[in-house]
Amino acid sequence: MSCGFQFVNRTFVSTMSTNAFQELMKSSRKTTEKSPPSKRTKVDVAKEVSSNKSTSGKHFWKSGLTHAMNDSENIVESTDSLVIIKDKYQKANFHYLIMPKDVQLNSPQKLTNLNLHLLKDMQQKAQVLINDLHPKAKFKIGFHAKPSMDHLHLHVISTDFVSSCMKTKKHWNSFNTEHFLNLSDLITELEEKGNLDDYYPNDKDIELYLKKPLRCNQCPFEAKTMPSLKTHLDAHAC
Repeated sequence: MSCGFQFVNRTFVSTMSTNAFQELMKSSRKTTEKSPPSKRTKVDVAKEVSSNKSTSGKHFWKSGLTHAMNDSENIVESTDSLVIIKDKYQKANFHYLIMPKDVQLNSPQKLTNLNLHLLKDMQQKAQVLINDLHPKAKFKIGFHAKPSMDHLHLHVISTDFVSSCMKTKKHWNSFNTEHFLNLSDLITELEEKGNLDDYYPNDKDIELYLKKPLRCNQCPFEAKTMPSLKTHLDAHAC
């Protein structure tokens, strides 16, 4: 009488299990042999560390003015709304930055007529600074169209441009072409139109401004190289 049970040879099952396990192990070894684990060399690790440091350094540089605002050694004057500091990498004999404490803007492009009171306050501070500290020097007051650092900052810079930090064509042209936006012109534009949409140069124009020939800001001289221009500027300063 059959009860539905089937008797299986235990030796056969054991042999099948053993063979299956051996085949699985062989397959695993082949896969491992074909795909060896990748090895990170010391050079690879060094490149990764260098890349991380570079990214971190760029971020620190861009946000450097936020730190400078709290550096007592650089601060010339501080009010409830503004702080005036010496530019750490000055591009002339006298070079200051005026920054609002509470306005969260990085570029003057976003300024509107709502910021007119702030801009006129900055303008007034700049003029007092010049009159009190450097009454005989000539100055430019304005913004870079494409700032290299975060946090809105107004440049108050003497027009001699004699400085060891004035090194490149980009440095020169950022202050001596249309890339430099005079504060008085910017205020007039905001008073008349309320924004800077028609006034502000586009990225293509800005790039062209920074590549313009090296022209002296005090005479028709055009230099071929920065060393030549710097020698020429030294002659003007004598």
